[in-house]
Amino acid sequence: MIKTFEEKCRLLNYELYLLHTISKAIKETYNERRILNITLTALTANGALGLSRAAIFYYDKEKGLIYGKQGIGPFDEREAAEIWGELGRSNLSLEEYLKHNLEQELATQKFPRLLREIVIDLDKLPEDDCFRRVIVERKFFHLTDIKNHTNLPDEIKKLLVPSELVIMPLFSSKDILGIIMADNAFHYNPIEESTILLISLLSIQTGIALENAITHNLLAQQLEELRELHETMKQLQEELVKKEKLSTIGKMASYFIHEIKNPIVTIGGFAKRIAEGNDLAIIHRDADIIFKEMRKLEQILNKLSTFTLLAPLKIERINLLDIVNEVVEFFELEFARKHINIQIDIPEDISLKAERVQIFEVLFNLISNSVESMNTGTIKISAGIESTFLKITVEDTGKGIPPENLPHITEPFFSTKVGGFGLGLFIVSNIIEQYGGRIEITSVEQKGTTVNIYLPV
Repeated sequence: MIKTFEEKCRLLNYELYLLHTISKAIKETYNERRILNITLTALTANGALGLSRAAIFYYDKEKGLIYGKQGIGPFDEREAAEIWGELGRSNLSLEEYLKHNLEQELATQKFPRLLREIVIDLDKLPEDDCFRRVIVERKFFHLTDIKNHTNLPDEIKKLLVPSELVIMPLFSSKDILGIIMADNAFHYNPIEESTILLISLLSIQTGIALENAITHNLLAQQLEELRELHETMKQLQEELVKKEKLSTIGKMASYFIHEIKNPIVTIGGFAKRIAEGNDLAIIHRDADIIFKEMRKLEQILNKLSTFTLLAPLKIERINLLDIVNEVVEFFELEFARKHINIQIDIPEDISLKAERVQIFEVLFNLISNSVESMNTGTIKISAGIESTFLKITVEDTGKGIPPENLPHITEPFFSTKVGGFGLGLFIVSNIIEQYGGRIEITSVEQKGTTVNIYLPV
C-alpha cells in the first residue's frame, strides 16, 4: 500500500518517539540485565516494535562461542495466547512496559529458559550459516521463510516456528558483542523495512549501553577494591604507628642503656679497686672518679625525665686537655692490661664552648672503640685549629673497619660487636652535628682507624 505524505510523517514521528523513549530508558541504568530486558521489551511490546519474540546472544571471542543470554516471548501457540491475554488486560503504556520488571515472567517462560541453554561453537558452523556470517561479516539477515531456510544452527531451529526472522549484529564502539534475533511468530505481521531500521538503531543503542555498563561496573568494582585497599592501608598504618611507638620506646631504652652502661662499668671497676686497695691516695682518687660518674648518671637521668636526649644541658667554656686527661684516666686499667701506649698532643690553651658531659661522651666513645679494636698498640689524641674549626683527632693502630661497614658505622643500631647496641658513633655524630660540626672516619683493615672531628671555633 502506498502511504500518503501525511501518513509517512505520522509514521516518522512515531518512530522518533519510539527511539527517544527506548533510548531514554536504556540510558537511565547501568545494570546489564535491565538493559537487556528493556531492549527485548522494546522489540516485542505492542506499543513499540510489536515483534512476537526476541533474543540476545553474546559472543565470546576468546573461546569462539555464541551463547544465549536473554530472551522474551512465547514458545508455542498456547503460551502466546496466555501472555498476550495477560498483557491485553494490563493495558500498560510503552513507558510502563519498559519500566516493568520482567524477571518473574522470564523465569517461568519456556522460550527464555531454553534459549539460555544454547551454546554454539562458531568454528563448527558452515561458511554460509547466518549466525556465523553475522559475527564474521557483521551483516544482518531478514529471513522470510524459516521453514525452508537451512542456513541456521540446529540449536536455533529447535526454537523457531514458521515465520519471518531478523538476525542482526550487536556492536559496541570497539567490537562485536553478539547477536540480536527477533521473529513474528504466532501473529505473522510482516516485518517491514522501517522495523528493520528501528531494530538496527536499537542494536546500536543497546551495544553502547552495554559497553557503558561494563565500564561503569568495572570502575565501580575498582572503586570498591580501592575502598577495601584504603581500609587495609588504614589498618596497616594503625599497626605501623603502634609498632613505631614500640620501636621508639625500644630505641630510647637502648640509648639510655648504652649511656648508663659506661658509668656503671667504670664505677664497678673503681669500686673493686677501692675494696682491694690500701693506698689512701689511690682510694681517694678512685672515689672521686666514682663520684664524677654518679654525677654523670644523674645528668643522663635528667635527660630521660625531660626527653631532651642529646640536647645540651649546660653550655660552658671548657679546656679540651682537661677533658681528654679525665677520659684517659678512666681507661688506665685497660691501657695497662692490653699494653696500649697513649699519646696526647693537645696545646694547653685550647678551649671550646660546649656541654662538658657531651664532649666527655664523644671522647669516651671514640677511645672506647679504639681500645676494643686493639690487643696492643698506640692511641694518639691530638687537636689544633684549622681555619675556623677546632680539629680533634683520635688515631689507633687497631684492627680497622672493613670497607663495606664504613658507610654504616654512624647509623643507629648498626653494630658488628657481640652484644653491641650500635649507638656509640651514632651518639657521637649527633652531638657533633648539634654544634654545627662534622665527623670524618677513615680506616684500613689491620692498620688502624682515624677519626677527625671538626667543631666551629
